[in-house]
Amino acid sequence: MKLSLNTSRQKVQNLQRDPRCSVLLLDLANPYRYVELRGDAVITPDDDYAFADRVGEKYGADLRENDRPGETRVVVTIRPTRVHTWG
Repeated sequence: MKLSLNTSRQKVQNLQRDPRCSVLLLDLANPYRYVELRGDAVITPDDDYAFADRVGEKYGADLRENDRPGETRVVVTIRPTRVHTWG
């Protein structure tokens, strides 16, 4: 799983300090159904916005609009060590 994050966010600073993380994906149609990923985050620079632009294109948004002048983005790749599903 990959995410595009702005480097000014506290989440990026926390992942740089401790790469252990988890992500919970809920099924909005059934709140008792979900997937939880636990693993380690690998952070790589996205200075040219290549990944951010692909994400924005997929979801119809321009992620550059969320960044202030001088801010940059990173790609956070979560490498799962444990996957838990319910429902």
